[in-house]
Amino acid sequence: MSRRPHYWLFLALLACGPLCAATPSAAEKPAKTPAEMPAWSSVMGSGLLTLPDTHTLAPGHFSAATTLHNRDRDPLKMDVLDFDATWTVGLTDRLETYGHAALARAISVSPRQELFPSPIDLIVPEGRRVPQRPYYPIYSAFPYVSPTGTSQLGRFNLGEATIGVKRSLWGARGWRPAVALSGELKLPLTRTLKDLQSGSGTGGIDERLRVTGEWQHGRSSLVASVAYTRMGNGAWGDRVIVYQPSGALSVSDEPLRLPGNLMLGIGSRRVIMPWAALVAEVTKLTEVGGRTAAFRVPGPVDLSLGAQLRWRNLRGTACIRHHANSVASRLYEWPLAGLVDLRKVNVEDRIAYLQAIGAGLALPQLRAGSQTAVAVPSDVPPLPAGARILPKGFSMAPHGNVAYVFSMTVALGGKR
Repeated sequence: MSRRPHYWLFLALLACGPLCAATPSAAEKPAKTPAEMPAWSSVMGSGLLTLPDTHTLAPGHFSAATTLHNRDRDPLKMDVLDFDATWTVGLTDRLETYGHAALARAISVSPRQELFPSPIDLIVPEGRRVPQRPYYPIYSAFPYVSPTGTSQLGRFNLGEATIGVKRSLWGARGWRPAVALSGELKLPLTRTLKDLQSGSGTGGIDERLRVTGEWQHGRSSLVASVAYTRMGNGAWGDRVIVYQPSGALSVSDEPLRLPGNLMLGIGSRRVIMPWAALVAEVTKLTEVGGRTAAFRVPGPVDLSLGAQLRWRNLRGTACIRHHANSVASRLYEWPLAGLVDLRKVNVEDRIAYLQAIGAGLALPQLRAGSQTAVAVPSDVPPLPAGARILPKGFSMAPHGNVAYVFSMTVALGGKR
C-alpha cells in the first residue's frame, strides 16, 4: 500500500494555516513580532511540537516540564519511549537556554535470531579471510540495542541530557521570515555497555547547529528548520582476534564511527484561541558523512499532528506521530554467516571450546558483555550447549506504528 497519501495529507495541513490567514478579517489584529508574542512550549524550548520556532522566552521567565516522547525507528523495529524532564529559561529579549534529560527510557525491538549488533569480538584462525563489514544494521541514536539489554517497555533506563541555547536574530517583516539560530550539546548520562545495549544512547558527545525561519500571517505561522548534528564515535567498537596454531595472537580494534545527521523540518501553527493552537509537522532525518559500514536504511520521516494549550501558568502539548518511511522487506547477505555465536554459552563451556579449537589465548581479549562470533576450523569438536551457527541472511521488515508526544509545563516568572 502506497504511503504517498500520508505526505499529501500533511503537506495540506502545513499549508492550510498560512493560506487561511492570507486575507485576515478586519477585526483581526496585526501580527506581533516574535519578541512581542508569548512563547509556546515544545519538547525542546519554545516552539511547535518537536521543532523550535523563532520565539524566545521573555527574560526572567522559566518553565519546567515533564514529557512522554514516543517514536518508532528502523531498522530493528524499535519502539522508543522517553520520560524527560525539560526546562527553558529566558535570558534576554532574544535569547533563551533550554534542555532536557531522559530520566527514563524504554526500547523494545522485534525478536530476531540474527540481531547481532556491536560490540562484536570476532575470533578467526590464521589463514582464513576475516569477514568484512557491514556486520549489522544501525540506527545511529541507539546503535547498541541488543537482546542482552534489559530495556523493555515498563522497565526504564537512563538516556542522555541535552543543553542548548537559541538566539532570535531578527523578526519578520513582510515576506522576510524571522530567523533564529540554535546550538545544542548532547551528553551521555551513562556509558556502561549494559546500559547502551538497553538503549541509553551512543555513549558519545553530539553537537548540533540549527537554523530556523518563521513566516507569520495573522494567527498562523509557518516554520522551516534545518539542523546538522555531528555525532561522536560510539563508546564501543568491534574487535578482531586472529589466532595461530602456535598460540600467537593478532588483535585489532575497529571503532564504531557514527554518521552525522541532517534534519529537515517544516511545521505550521494556527492559533484558534489565545489559549489554544493546532500544529502540524513533517521532519526528515538523513545520514551524512563518513561512518562505519552498516546495512543502509532510509532515514526516518515523522508526520505529527497535535495541539498546544495554555492556561495561566500551565502549558500542555499533545500530538500523534506516524513513522512514514519504513524499510522495505529485504534479506541481506550476511558476512558473519556460518560463524558460531557463543553469546549464550556459559563461561566454563566457552573456555573449554576455545581451548579445544586452539584459540585459548584469545580468552583474555574477550570483553564482558560483547557478542562473540568464532570462525571455526573444519575439524572441530561438537558445539557446546547454547551455541548456534549464524544464519545466511539478515532480514529487515517494515515498521510503521503510530506514536505520540505528551508534555505538561509549568511557567514561572512575570505575568502569565
